[in-house]
Amino acid sequence: MALLQIEKLAKSFGGDELFTEFTAVVNPGERVALVGDNGTGKSTLLAIIAGIEAPSSGRVRLARGTRIGYLPQVARLAGEETLYGAMQAPFSELIAMEREIRRLETQMAARDDPELLHRYDTLHEEFIRHGGYEIDARVREVLAGVGFTPEEFDRPVHELSGGEEARAALARVLVESPDLLLLDEPTNHLDFAALAWLEERLLEFPGALILVSHDRHLLGLVTNRTWEIGTGQVTIYRVGYTASRPLRAAAEEKALELYAHQQETIARYKDFIARHHAGQKHRQAKDREKKLAHLEQELIERPQAAKGIVLRIPLGTPSGKQVLRIENLTVGYDRSLFTVPAATVYRGDRVGVIGENGSGKTTLLKTIIGERPPLAGTITRGHGVRIAYFSQTQEGLHGDSTVLDALLSRFDLTIGEARGVLGRFRFVGDDVGKRLSALSGGERSRLALAILSLTAGNLLIFDEPTNHLDLRSQEILQRALLDYPGTIILVSHDRALLEATATTIWAIEGATLHVYPMSFAAYWTRHRTPRPTAEPVKKQAPPRPRPPNRDRYAARRRAEQIAAAETEIDRLETRLRELEAEIEAASNAGDTERIAALGADHRSLSQELQARMEEWERMIDAGTGD
Repeated sequence: MALLQIEKLAKSFGGDELFTEFTAVVNPGERVALVGDNGTGKSTLLAIIAGIEAPSSGRVRLARGTRIGYLPQVARLAGEETLYGAMQAPFSELIAMEREIRRLETQMAARDDPELLHRYDTLHEEFIRHGGYEIDARVREVLAGVGFTPEEFDRPVHELSGGEEARAALARVLVESPDLLLLDEPTNHLDFAALAWLEERLLEFPGALILVSHDRHLLGLVTNRTWEIGTGQVTIYRVGYTASRPLRAAAEEKALELYAHQQETIARYKDFIARHHAGQKHRQAKDREKKLAHLEQELIERPQAAKGIVLRIPLGTPSGKQVLRIENLTVGYDRSLFTVPAATVYRGDRVGVIGENGSGKTTLLKTIIGERPPLAGTITRGHGVRIAYFSQTQEGLHGDSTVLDALLSRFDLTIGEARGVLGRFRFVGDDVGKRLSALSGGERSRLALAILSLTAGNLLIFDEPTNHLDLRSQEILQRALLDYPGTIILVSHDRALLEATATTIWAIEGATLHVYPMSFAAYWTRHRTPRPTAEPVKKQAPPRPRPPNRDRYAARRRAEQIAAAETEIDRLETRLRELEAEIEAASNAGDTERIAALGADHRSLSQELQARMEEWERMIDAGTGD
């Protein structure tokens, strides 16, 4: 039976429609990716399902007894209670039950009363059945998962920062274990370890999920259904986010073909009518007029596929082979943040820079571009290196000047040329006259990309380029980076972007930057640190020593198993790349059945690869004694 039924639901504000009527169901175990451009109504739809907002028409029906957990995009925790106390709020009835159990225990200790004993047994069984003794473990596990340490559990909620409060709100909705979970941008303020924990939590979640997120990696991993809001309509795909992308592209291409064919037919009829209206083919012209009238009654509107930016990043003159050489570098301001013993960047390298929030990633980039002096050490640029820098905060794109001025002041363009460039980044009409101070985060990011598209650098340095970008713009940026033949240094928390582009990882670990010549996926599998638990791990007794000969045999056998596992991982990764190419080819051909079949194969193979990776990691850990 469906947990959620949506019947002819629509929402509008004034005369503007967010989305027209649509019908959908969510069954237990289904995980829905709710996607669409910024401002299309994703958050509003979640709020309607949660009962916070009312629809303009239609209704939402929940199965009897369905418990909803709802995390809005901006979540608040109020009150004077502690962080731990706030997590206990969903269990108020069980906590009251426990107090009653303790009271009964005190009374039974004072007198022998069969009625008290019966009451105690009944209440105690109910307490156990509803997981009363598991509350503390659940609270501690979830708080640790989103990044809080046990020392922080007693902090008053009102002392939490905005990011900490967002993580705490996520923890509370997760600890409730509802039947239907509604999450609106849950990954904001989470580090890589917390993201990995959240993925595992959602994959294990037995209920239904509707997820709004800009994290393509998370959407691709945990969802098996997709609802896409675009141009006022909700399109339902019975596949997860990743598999839905080629289906969407094929549908958009087919719609455009139908529109173009009809427009071509209309133009042909009009031309025939104009040429033969009064000639020998007058009758045929009249026939065309009837057909034209029929066509115009069933006119196909021009497909309004979600507007995407058009991004091409120019290279200009290539640099020399060695782009950067870093030696004994100390990065910081008034104090050292970390050191870089040695690092070299060669032409065509794609470096992903990762580290915890506040570790100094942005400071490193500003040191590389010369905006901050190093505290010690050297950065040597190679021959002909020209840097194009994308700042996280878009310095210089604030103030009272206009969007159009931002281009005209930087480049030798006519007003028409500047408008043409801005149009490719969805600034049309009056948008070009907007004040920079009035731009949203997404608009400012698109303007920064427009400027980048006119900057012919051969070393691109990006600081969180996908912040504020919708999913489609993220995909377009990713393709542009993959097509770019120059060198890239990229700071990002976007795992999908890192996995697609980075060939080398610079990881700030403690007070040192370490260079790992591998992809982000390989780095994450081999070097990630599991999220610490809230309770100390009990020490185990040391294993009994084995005879030396047996140790040597076991070590050799383990090495053979590891080598075999690595060979299998390589095979699976190669096959995955082949499948992705086949999906792209099927998408280009508009073969939706083949896309669906290949998507299923891709998911199955991805799961097999993950299992082999985990098996490989266990063998490595066993060999190192971890």
